[in-house]
Formats: sequence, structure tokens, C-alpha cells
Amino acid sequence: MLKYTDAPQNKYPIMSQLNINHFDVKKAGQLVFFFMKKSTLGRMNVTKLRLIKWLYLAERASYEKFGEPMLGDRLGALQHGPVTSETLALIEGKSRSFPPNFWGDLITVDGGHRHQYVHLASNCKYQSLDDLDRFSESEIELLEGIWNKYGHWSATRLEKYLHNTAYFPEWTWKKGEGTKWIAIEDILKYVGFEEESIEAQTKQILAFYAHSE
Repeated sequence: MLKYTDAPQNKYPIMSQLNINHFDVKKAGQLVFFFMKKSTLGRMNVTKLRLIKWLYLAERASYEKFGEPMLGDRLGALQHGPVTSETLALIEGKSRSFPPNFWGDLITVDGGHRHQYVHLASNCKYQSLDDLDRFSESEIELLEGIWNKYGHWSATRLEKYLHNTAYFPEWTWKKGEGTKWIAIEDILKYVGFEEESIEAQTKQILAFYAHSE
């Protein structure tokens, strides 16, 4: 895996961000279902922390393999690691763009502040991985690889891993700070894109998502 220990000063005066208009909420729900279904088959208890780590690893891997996001979600660095921000807000019922129970037919979340557990809803609108119509075969292959590598890692191990800035230099959060947004240019750089190609790739991502429905 790429290690990035000596990040150079960024040459881009204005850093690019995706926003809610780029976000594919249906695909995000299907990605949540993918990991929840995998864990259910393995009879695993899934904490919210564990789930959001898998989600971030999948979105980051999409940038690395395809040069573009999977969900079009805005990435942010928080205390417990980097996250797909709108997907996390939907899981927590705190989204400013969707109703509090928007995913009520997908998941339920219970438990206290420290340990919250996610379950598939009893009336879940998806039943099998064959229902994931927003994903290409290549994307499903990528997700299977994420699951095979990280699916049985504990939340503690995942959190420690994503806090390792040798592997995830985008996690720049420091105590007392709020969300630190991760620019498209930065995530492309950290997954291995050459500096000279990043600006064009960023423009391509923004142009594509600006015309997507």
C-alpha cells in the first residue's frame, strides 16, 4: 500500500470540494447495505464506528482505482478518523439535506453515545447483493476486496489504522478542532496520482458530477 510520509506543500490556491448536489444518496444506501449484509451473513455485531470506517475505505479505494469517488460524498477529517460526511450524517439521523428517518427502511441504530450498533431494518428495502443496481461489476469487485481485507477488523483496529498518517495523510484533525474538509486534489495526491494530472482529474470529476442525476 502507498505510504505518503512527506507531503509537499499544495500548489493549488483553491481547493475543490464536492457538495450535496454531487452526492448519490441511493448508492450510499446500497453501500451501507453491502457492508451490513456481509456482516449479517457472518453474524457480526456492527458498531457505527466500524461501519463508517468501511465506508471511508471504499470511497477512498474508488479514488485510487478509478480516479473518481464512488458516492460523490464530501470527505472530512474528524476526531475518530476520516469519514464520508453525508453518509455518516444519514446514519446518525443528523443530515441537513434529508429527513431524520430517511433511511428508516434500510437501517436502525441503537445503543449509547459510546457504543452505537447498526442493524438492517426489519423492512429493509434491499434483500440481497443482487439488488445493488447502482454499482458496476468493477465496483462490486472493489468492495469485495475491501470486505475481504478489512471486514473482520475490529473498530479499534480500524480506527488506529485510519489514524496512521503514514497511510492516511488526509487525517489532519487535531484536538479541539471541528471537521477539516479533505479536498479532491489532496485525496487524489494521497492515493498516488501524479501532480501534473491532478488538476485535470479534479475538473473531470466536478464536470461529471455536475451533469449527473
